[in-house]
Amino acid sequence: MTWPSSIHCCEREAARAIPIVGVNATPDGVAAIKAGELLASAALDAMKLACLGVEAALRALARERVRAEILLPVAVAERANCCAWDLPYTERALPDWSECVRG
Repeated sequence: MTWPSSIHCCEREAARAIPIVGVNATPDGVAAIKAGELLASAALDAMKLACLGVEAALRALARERVRAEILLPVAVAERANCCAWDLPYTERALPDWSECVRG
């Protein structure tokens, strides 16, 4: 049973709507948000995390100073703004290094 059908099964048994949220704003998750089956998704974007990790490694290999703290803010994908995540991974925006580093 896939997760959308699991949700519908739980809703039927509870005889009421159950607000469901997800993580990572995956393409399936964004489709569920658009369809009203998922309330929202915390966009903990693994691609952006990997991008920052590679950027830090390349800077360290080039003997550049790598900041002590690298932060990637978490966004919430919901029906009103999910178009930003309704893209193939290769078309999603990458993080700006200068906006994610401190110290």
